[in-house]
Amino acid sequence: MLIKTQNQFDTLVADLQAATAKGAPLAFDTEFLSEKRYYAKLCLVQVLAPTENGVVEGAIDPFGLDLTALAAMIADPAIVKLVHSGSADLQIFWQLFETQATNVFDTQIAAAFLGYGHQIGYADMVRRFTGAQISKTMQYTDWSTRPLSDEQIEYAMDDVRYLPPIYADLKAQLEKRGRLSWAQFEFERAEKKATRPEDDENAYQRFNLSKLKRKQLAVLRELAATRQRLARESNKPPSFIVPDLAMLQMARQQPESVADLRAIRGMPGVPEKIANTLLDAIDDSLETDPETWPETRSDNRPDPRLDSIVALMNVVATARATSEEISRSYLAPREAIGELAQWWLDRAANQQVAEASTLEIADGWRGEILGRDLLKLLDGQAVIALDAATGLPQLRDFA
Repeated sequence: MLIKTQNQFDTLVADLQAATAKGAPLAFDTEFLSEKRYYAKLCLVQVLAPTENGVVEGAIDPFGLDLTALAAMIADPAIVKLVHSGSADLQIFWQLFETQATNVFDTQIAAAFLGYGHQIGYADMVRRFTGAQISKTMQYTDWSTRPLSDEQIEYAMDDVRYLPPIYADLKAQLEKRGRLSWAQFEFERAEKKATRPEDDENAYQRFNLSKLKRKQLAVLRELAATRQRLARESNKPPSFIVPDLAMLQMARQQPESVADLRAIRGMPGVPEKIANTLLDAIDDSLETDPETWPETRSDNRPDPRLDSIVALMNVVATARATSEEISRSYLAPREAIGELAQWWLDRAANQQVAEASTLEIADGWRGEILGRDLLKLLDGQAVIALDAATGLPQLRDFA
């Protein structure tokens, strides 16, 4: 059923509240339009909660409706929220309602702790867990168009109808293997990530910074932060404000007038107001203390031993992920392995370092499965050997 009026929405929310008050989880999904926009446009919200006699469900047309009551349910820590690969869904509720979702169970993340791969797709998961085949014919639908057809609504509702039984199965498997707390740790990280504030100051790091000097990096840093703000104000992608290549060229040339700026390739049509804002950003950057300018890549070259140490740890991490049936990307993120390698090198050089337990790879469930063993390897207390039974590399205590 498509919910189009506030009265229909209020009735649906009351029914959902009654179901969740009895312990039912709330499954939800969104359809949105993100092309040519900075902020995604919410076009449809699908919700479902199981009851003793069936389900409460609805596809909510958000145009013109006040969804505050639903946002409150998503923020309620007493209600389990079910999503699949829900980062975008959590983020859009944060952007629209400043609602941080809590008590989320993401079936894609949960599956990664049970040997189903890092990013199992929803249709594949539905087929594996329920045997049902769901259609992909509406995958590229423009959900902002109206009216929506019955076929579109049914397609959208399929995204939540299978979540409760999949959730029950995954939760039981995680509990049986003692991994529910591991998955919950990642659920909470996803909740926090969805509300992470904009980092305009470091937006420049997304560019190709090779061959740029420190002064040029300082200019690019200010230009990138300015472009982010302009993009938010106009609700357009940053590249629609100024193309990336033009940003780099401005950093190199540092134009001093609107005419100079418009002479840069890709910039002839920039409005004068935006041009002056960019010129002001360049001036501001050049007035900063050179000591605060970013270092160039050549100024901060990594230790040549770093790659070898990372490669050694990767052998162990990949084997451990395979044997434990956990997604390698969750068990040993690339950044976490690199952080541990750099920490070990710094410590070996007698630099002051934090306790190893403060590192992501050595903390919590990661430390339990892998991190502590990697520390033993780095400290020469363990060696890598092939296990005859599995054919996988394993760590053995050094005798």
